[in-house]
Amino acid sequence: MAGGNLSPRQKMINMMYLVLTALLALNVSREVMDAFYEVMVGQEASIETVEGQNASLYAAFKRAADENEVKAGPWRDKALAVKAKSDNLYNTIETMKAELMERGGGEDEEVPGKPAKMDDREAAANYFLVEQRGSELKASMADFRDYLVNEAGDNSSLANAITNSFDLSDRMHDGAAESWEKSKFEHYPLISVMTFLTSMQSDIRTAEANVIGFLHENIDASDIKVTGVRAVVMPKSKFVTQGDEYEAEIFLAAFDDTKDPEFLINGETLDPENVSGGVATIKFPANRTGTVEWNGTIILEANGEKKEYEISESYNVAPPSVVISPTKMNVLYRGVDNPLEVSVPGVDPANLIVSGAGVKKSGNGYIADVTKQRGGELKISVSVKDGDKTKNMGSKVFRVKQLPGASGEVFGKTEGLMSAGLLKKAKVDAKFQNFDFELPLRVTAFQIIIPPFAPIDCRGNTLSSNAKAALDKAKPGTPVIIRNIKATTAKGIKPKVAPITIDLN
Repeated sequence: MAGGNLSPRQKMINMMYLVLTALLALNVSREVMDAFYEVMVGQEASIETVEGQNASLYAAFKRAADENEVKAGPWRDKALAVKAKSDNLYNTIETMKAELMERGGGEDEEVPGKPAKMDDREAAANYFLVEQRGSELKASMADFRDYLVNEAGDNSSLANAITNSFDLSDRMHDGAAESWEKSKFEHYPLISVMTFLTSMQSDIRTAEANVIGFLHENIDASDIKVTGVRAVVMPKSKFVTQGDEYEAEIFLAAFDDTKDPEFLINGETLDPENVSGGVATIKFPANRTGTVEWNGTIILEANGEKKEYEISESYNVAPPSVVISPTKMNVLYRGVDNPLEVSVPGVDPANLIVSGAGVKKSGNGYIADVTKQRGGELKISVSVKDGDKTKNMGSKVFRVKQLPGASGEVFGKTEGLMSAGLLKKAKVDAKFQNFDFELPLRVTAFQIIIPPFAPIDCRGNTLSSNAKAALDKAKPGTPVIIRNIKATTAKGIKPKVAPITIDLN
């Protein structure tokens, strides 16, 4: 696009094209960043719901201890210790989020709580990896996880759930182990890291709810009034990709384990096979995008009397999103390894499947070799491995172009004055001008014109003996033209090479 002898007008057109393409890429990126922000807002709303439910359960502990300090007091104290641990870790992460927000340019002036520079990739990496705050967070998370597992006692199901929620083990990436910190905070935009930290806070509150719920079960039902029972909704995620399905658990904080409650979801009775231990599992197909609301009723029979507890929730369905960015240009060139960065927000890079003619893994990214690609376009598709399933996340079509023209050079000059003696020693080179790739060219032949002699063909990149003899006879002021320069890349691409004009002095 930028090679050859272009007119000023053509150069300006090319520059405007590059700017327009960059603006379009920024627009797509902004949409993805905004989607992350909406997810974070949804997570914060979910956290508030769980915190309200936890507050009710702590109140139930207090009432039980007020009625029977000996029996319920120790369990109340355990629950309050869990709360203190949870609050401490939750607030630590909240402080980290505030510091990250400040380092990333502060809040958006129009939307408080929204980072001004959502796509900043340096703040989180420096904070968590360079300054090793990620290691501190990992240690705190591990301490919190181990504490909750210990409180779970012989409840292996609860202990396993806590361990899985706070999996801090290394990840495998390209056959090598990668630390938890690096997999979570390196190369990700600021808004995705903020969303991940908010998700971590949600996991903390959820784990807190599960543990104090387990501790609450150790108090006899007679010590807890039925009026203290509350309905709880635990969605697996409130952000669902179109084509996937929304999944949530709904249950009561206290119930009669000899009889499961009855669940009415959107007016229909839930199949008893989906209810176990007082916990119901529901699934809705995500067939359309946007916010989906649902409601239900939990019917509990206690002491011969039926009580109903109303529930309502919502979740967001978003279209599949993927970011594919060429790191050099907005097009793919034949004859070079075009580097690509491919990522899906919130997905471990190890679980990505990137496909396209000539596309293969290279280090932490990918390269596209379109040398043998026919046609002017290449489609690159991205899928995600999710357990035993593979989910298509989208694709993008790239333009495929030939290499730009190159310029001939002798001693780094394409034109100018030079003595015949110096020109005889010259090696004819060919180089791409204003091209972002480091792509060397090897000159295999050229033709030199030294008036009044006929054009002389030369092999390789040096002057033949006939050409040198002609230069010995040339007079100062004679224009020498080196043309028909043949050059090739390592992949065998032979671009057009502009001639060299030298005036002898």
